[in-house]
Order: sequence, then C-alpha cells, then structure tokens
Amino acid sequence: MRHPAAWLLPALAILAVAGLPLMLTGTYYQFMLVIIFVYVIVSVGLNILTGYAGQFSLGHAGLFAMGAYTSALVSKNLAAIGFLGDMGLHIWIGMMAGILMASLFGAVLAYPSLRVRGPYLAMVTVAFGWVIWKILLEWVSVTGGELGITSIPKARFGSFVLDTPRFYYLAMALALGALLLQRNLVQSAFGRKMQAIKFSELAAASVGIDVYRSKVTVFILSAAFAGLGGALFAHQQNFINPDNFNFFDSVFFLLAILFGGAGTLLGPVVGAATLTLLPEFLHGFDHYRLIVYGVLILLALYFLPRGVCGAVTRGRRSVSRPSSVKRRTEPAATALTTGAKHGDQPLLEVRGVSKAFGGVRALDGVSLNVFPGTVHALIGPNGAGKTTLLNVISGVYPPDSGKILREGEPIRMRSPDRAARLGIARTFQTVKLFGDMSVLDHVLVGFERHYETGVGGALFRSARAVRENQGKVAEALGLIEFVGLGGLEGAAANSLSYGHRRLLELARALAVRPGLLLLDEPAAGLIAEEIDALDRLIVELRGRRMTVLLVEHHMDLVMSISDQVTVLDYGVVIGEGAPREIQGDPRVIEAYLGPSHHHVVR
Repeated sequence: MRHPAAWLLPALAILAVAGLPLMLTGTYYQFMLVIIFVYVIVSVGLNILTGYAGQFSLGHAGLFAMGAYTSALVSKNLAAIGFLGDMGLHIWIGMMAGILMASLFGAVLAYPSLRVRGPYLAMVTVAFGWVIWKILLEWVSVTGGELGITSIPKARFGSFVLDTPRFYYLAMALALGALLLQRNLVQSAFGRKMQAIKFSELAAASVGIDVYRSKVTVFILSAAFAGLGGALFAHQQNFINPDNFNFFDSVFFLLAILFGGAGTLLGPVVGAATLTLLPEFLHGFDHYRLIVYGVLILLALYFLPRGVCGAVTRGRRSVSRPSSVKRRTEPAATALTTGAKHGDQPLLEVRGVSKAFGGVRALDGVSLNVFPGTVHALIGPNGAGKTTLLNVISGVYPPDSGKILREGEPIRMRSPDRAARLGIARTFQTVKLFGDMSVLDHVLVGFERHYETGVGGALFRSARAVRENQGKVAEALGLIEFVGLGGLEGAAANSLSYGHRRLLELARALAVRPGLLLLDEPAAGLIAEEIDALDRLIVELRGRRMTVLLVEHHMDLVMSISDQVTVLDYGVVIGEGAPREIQGDPRVIEAYLGPSHHHVVR
C-alpha cells in the first residue's frame, strides 16, 4: 500500500489547477485551459490505444468530430422538447449520444482495419479521418458544410448555466476521471493483456488472449474518449465546422502522446498542455512562430525519444507488486494444476497430418499418440518438421490434411488462443516475452483464460476485480518460486539472463493450467546447471501428472526424462518407441543420432 505522503504531490497539483480560475483575469486563459482538458481526454484514449496497446491511429480527429457533431445536433433538436429543454437534459443526452456515436464509428473502423498492422493500419485510419472530414464538408443539409453548426447550447443544470469559468471545473473533473480510468485499466488484467499484445501477438495468443477481439475492444474504448472530448469541445465552442477536425488534428493528438510519453500515465497531460500552450508563448516570433514550434518539438522528440514522462520514469514500470497481497504465495502444489491420470486413452492424437509451404512439405502424414501424465519427446534433425508440428497442434498453422483429437474428440485449432482455451499451452523455440513487463506481470498474463472480470471491472476497479487480482498474484508468485525465479518478480523480463527468460516463459505457460504442455527446445542456449534444473522441473511436472510434448536436441535430457520418443525426418515419422528402443533403431541412428551414439548405447 502506498504511503499517504505519496498522494500529497498529486493532491497539491489538483488544488493548484482548481485555483487557476481565481488567479486568471478574463476568460481567455480559462478557455485555453478548458481546451487543454478536452485534448487531455482525447489524448488519454489515444494513449491507451497507441502507447499501451501499440496500435497507431491517425484518424482520431474523425472520432473527435463524431462526438462533437452528434452532441451538437442531438442537443439542439431535443431542446424543443419542453421538459428536456427546461431541465437542460437535452445537452447531457446529446453528449452521451456523441460518446456512443464515436464508439460506434470506432467499432466500424476497428473491425476491418485491425486485421492489418503497422503502416497499413495508419493508412486506413488516415483514410477514415479524411472521409469523415469530407462528409462534414459536403453533407450541408445536416452538418452545415463550411458554415458548420452554430448556436450550440451551453451545458447547464436547469437554469444554472455552465459558462466558461464553471465549465472549466466540469472539463477538469472529466479529465481527471479519464486519467483515473486510464490508470485503473493499465494496472488491471485487461491492461496487462493489451500491453502483452503490443510486444508479441503470438505469445499473447498462446496463453489464451483473443488478440483481434482485444484490439477491437481497445479501439472502441479509445473512440469513446475521443467522443467525450468532441462533445465537450462542441458545447464549449458553441460553434463547430469541418476546419476543427482535419488531418492535422489527428497528428496533434498523436504528437501530444509521443511528446508527453507514450505508454505513461501522465504523458497525455504533459503533451496536450505543452503543445496547446507553446504556440501562445511564441507569438513574439510572428511569421517564424510555426517554424520555431516545429523545431522545438523535433528537438524534444530527438533528445527524449520516450517522451518527457518516459524519460523521467525510465526504469520505474508500474507492476502488480507482491506487496499488494503482503507477499502471500500459493505453494506450487496448489498454484499448479493437477494433470490427467495415466490411462490407455491418448490425451492427444495426431492422425495423418500434413502441412506444406509452397513446394516444401514440412509434414507428410504424421501420426502420433501422446498419453496423459507422460513426457513425449519429438526429435529429429534440423528442418525435420518438429516445430511445424507444434505450430499445427497449437493453432499457429492450420493443417492441410489430417486430424487432431483431444481425448478422442476431433478439435479444430483455428488459432493459438483457441488451443490455450482447450488447455494446450506452449513455449517457443525463440523466447517470446513481453519486453520490459515485469516477471510477475508476465505470469499474470498467463492466467488470461481464468479471469472472470472484464473491461468494466477493470475501468472502475470493482471489488470483485481487486479480489480476483490478489488471488492471481498469490498464484503467480507460487509459480515463480516453482520455476526458480523467486525474488525476481519485480524485475523487467528483458533484464533477465537467457536461462531465466526460458524459465519465465515456462512459468507463463504453466499459468494457463494446461492439460498438455508443448516445450519447443527449452534447453537451447542453457548451460549445464540450467539444463539440470530444467530436467528436475520437467520430472516434477510429470510427477504432478502433467502431459508434456517436448521438442529437444539435447539427447541426454531427452533420454533421461522421456517416456516415449517420436523421430521425424523430412516431415515423416521414421521411428517411435521408448528411449532405449529409439537409441538402437538403425534408421534413427543413420538419420539423426549418428554412429557414435549407437556405439555408446551398445
């Protein structure tokens, strides 16, 4: 729990901002501060989307416009209804309509555009913003065209009109609320999920995260913030036209979070305030004002690539600290799921699976059975198709032909998240972690399919969400202890040694509570002591009746822990049996083990 003194500085800052209208003469600077609050709200939404989820948008001016125009039109039309007009409810209904319309357009934009990435996503959002601007310009009968919409009513409660000094406090409260919601979201299970997607979509999917659905949800949420900002902007300005919502406004919002610090809690505040006020301080440069403004921003971004707040908070990530549950840990016996009992029925059956890439057949009619509570090794020379088979089983690739059965029932692995939700978790040949997210947060992401609270609970930090997070933290600490990373839960993943990164990936996979664990060359790059520790871990997992399908080149490890071994060569099974049988198989010796190994076995 944070020390009470930690709240002193934010509280003093809020009081200082609240007191500004009392110190400023005239309404111009109050108006400018209201605009800053509006831009902070929009920038918070874009920061969630870009800074934390890693999805770039250059079309947020279009969503900003949807909030403004919808709120203006609805509130003006509802003013004619006596009760609504007398109570001022027409304005608040209009603002809610603006948020909903922006969210709807965000969904319409997100569903097709988020199937592409990088510059293509940016191009789609640019096109969206341009289309919205063109509609506002040409649909004169509704939007007023170049003349825009005038006489937008001031926000009010009954007869109490919120003029600029009063509207200031409404905008301030909503901006603070947006920052609070951002903090709650980022520090929640959903927040960890969206940050994991930013670093590695494949690794995120491997623990059960529906990447596409999560990205769409984040985009809609970001659009809602833009809609709220647009609604506030319309009722403060009392007049809007298409010039308020052009492409350069989208660039402004993106630049604000990059300058302030993308992926930081206060980045939107610093960026929006600086980029709004800086031009006002440069009036003395007259014709050179925009040039000086641009040069200052470029210099700041060059020397502070992580933004102002990113530079200040560098190396101090917000993690789900164990102290929140007084370092209570679940022992490994309860933190780990108990696997299936030994039996005659295979847990996993691969029947005649083939997979080709162009003219190369990576798998050619591969069949194998993996029995519950056993370690089944898959070996073979490089290029034999081992990782391809794991990718097919875990839903990364669809098979060209053949079937996969789990406990006798055919299953279709449409995606890695589908496989994880069926209880199949994996590690990767090349370690895939989530950048500088902490060890603890990595393992907490692995619990994705076991969380019950959603985005609403995350935004408002419901009691249920808090209790659930505390329970998962305790379980995560137990898994961290189990794999041998105790005491490193607060460390950034990218600061760990290679061996520790392998163990962290294993702990994350175990958080899925899998019925089948796929390990793709877990001993690659490890030193002898680390391989011995891995040996003990896998034996311990087998002792807990967990089923393991292991791809590995380290033959001493394979032969010491495996119950069954399948050998692939050029995508074809050339041998299968107990380790001793495989060691003596002439075809396996010729294709993979080599005569020296054969001599040792003899």
